[in-house]
This record gives sequence, C-alpha cells and structure tokens, in this order.
Amino acid sequence: MKLLIGWLLVFALGVAIATPVALGVRRDTRAGEVTIPVSLGEVSTLQTQPFRVWTAGTYNLFISTVNFDQSRVGAKFSGEVRVVVRRPGGGTLLDRQFGPASFAHSMPYNYGDTKLASIPLDAARIRRAAVSVEVTRADPSFNGVRSEVKLWRERADPGMGGMITYVLIFPAIVFLLLAVFLAIVLLRRGRTVPLVLSAVAASAFFLAVWFR
Repeated sequence: MKLLIGWLLVFALGVAIATPVALGVRRDTRAGEVTIPVSLGEVSTLQTQPFRVWTAGTYNLFISTVNFDQSRVGAKFSGEVRVVVRRPGGGTLLDRQFGPASFAHSMPYNYGDTKLASIPLDAARIRRAAVSVEVTRADPSFNGVRSEVKLWRERADPGMGGMITYVLIFPAIVFLLLAVFLAIVLLRRGRTVPLVLSAVAASAFFLAVWFR
C-alpha cells in the first residue's frame, strides 16, 4: 500500500510539472504554426503547408532571412514573392504578390524579418487551413541565403516567466521516469494500471517536447 501511495505522489508531481513544461516548449518553438523555407535568389514553384488553427487570434505573416556575409548586408530585395492563405475547408483569405512596391526587405547581418500582413483566423481544429508560397521573381543578391515565410499567431511575450519552462524540464523527466520505475515494481505485485498511466504520461511528454 505504501508503494502505491508513493507512486501516486510521484506520478501526480510528474504530471503537474510536465504539463506546463510541454506547453511552454511547444509555445516557444511555435509548434503547429507555419514556417516555409524559401530561396529568394531563385524562382520556385508553389510550396504549400497545411495547418490547424488551434487558437483563434491575429496571425502575422512575415518573411525572415538569416545571413552571415557582411558584404551582402543592406541589399534590398528586388524580387517578388506570392503568398496564398486559404481558410479551413476552402476559400481564399489572401492571395498577393509581395515585392519592392509593397514591402521593404533588406539583407540583415545574422537575422532580420519583415512583416507582410496581419490575418485574423478563427479556431478550426478539424479542417485545416493552408499557406502557399512561391518566388515569382528572383533576386540574385539573395542567392544561397536561407529565408522563410512564416504565419505565426500574435501572442504576449511571457518574459522572464517563460524561463520556468526550462528550469522544470529536468524535474519533470526525473519524476516521470521514477513513476515508471515504481509502476514496474507494482506490476510485479499484480497492479497493471499504474504502469499504463505512467507509460502514457511519459510518452505524451516526450512526444510533445521532442516531436514538433
């Protein structure tokens, strides 16, 4: 009986700690939101990424570039990118060509991004929305440089409070694994439910954190 109570305590602590950790990691890594790699230095065909709108809100569409070549810094993007955003279940929210006349994107040193549009989206957890991107006119000065078109939900910055996610990762792992160990001992005594619950909780945590 004492072992079962010990398992219950460890399991409850593990789940209580692991839940905010998993949610925080997925928040910070923008899991489920749209990121489409593009090369602005060459013309491309349409790339499409479907996604589910788990939370209603305003979503910012922007383009980012990473560059570590100082000789390119400041070069203005002179090409054109077409972006199409489709509603869940069909219908077009946005279909627009973005070029020098509609946005100013320059080559950064390290990382830089430029906002293209803000789009309100309602939650749709079953049917998927989609973002499609193609480079219709290339800019050779961006050749070989990695860029991305992103559609990310606008959200408040968690600030220093967001650091608690990473402080609690190790305790979450320790408590979940300890719960599994105690559940294995209980299994040898004829109790199967603790092992099932522990395995499900631990698997859900690791999948949420490492497979995004």
